[in-house]
Amino acid sequence: MSSTGSFYFTILNLLYPQDCLICSNRIHEAKDARLCAPCNNRIMRYADTPHWSFTEQGLAFDAAYHVADYDDIVKRCICLMKYDGKQDLSKILGGLMTEYAERNMNFSDIDMFVPVPLHPVKLRERQFNQSELIAGHLAEKFDKKLENKWIKRIRYTPQQAGLSREKRFRNIKGAFLVRQDADFNGKSVMLIDDVMATGATLHECAKAIKSAGAKKVYAFTLARGN
Repeated sequence: MSSTGSFYFTILNLLYPQDCLICSNRIHEAKDARLCAPCNNRIMRYADTPHWSFTEQGLAFDAAYHVADYDDIVKRCICLMKYDGKQDLSKILGGLMTEYAERNMNFSDIDMFVPVPLHPVKLRERQFNQSELIAGHLAEKFDKKLENKWIKRIRYTPQQAGLSREKRFRNIKGAFLVRQDADFNGKSVMLIDDVMATGATLHECAKAIKSAGAKKVYAFTLARGN
């Protein structure tokens, strides 16, 4: 930061101080930061920790990858983004997934990133799709197409959290539909979501995309939960 920029930031920080969303300590970094440097460093450490890909017979996606377990600071950031409307955290979380992917994954054969869609009712309630925000950062970094129109959620479903594995798969069944003008034929697709638990949502989404002719469907999530 230039001396002039540093001066203006100092003045702004005095007039409009911001506290870290995680630890509540005063932020002394750039004016658009949402986490203090120590908390930001804590979350970015996950980029150095490779996780094995997840596959399971009977699931429609070919493999799934995740950056971290759904706990600690990652869970806190996801909850703040989704339920407290802190959508600017998508920049930090998208940056974490980008950093992780650069170190551990290869997207050379991927044709497009597809965020798992929200039902229109849920989208109106939340005002944004967190998976689409994160996918946008990945698509820009890796120069891939971001496709957020070709698949839609046609059935409003209760929250998956708290349901048994069997009920999760039953709850989400038939929830996604590929548009008639979509062109997934022969494509390799990377689904993007914030959290994967049993894989039911990603399975149902991948099943719809494969039924439209996709060659391969993978999944990449920020966190893996129970």
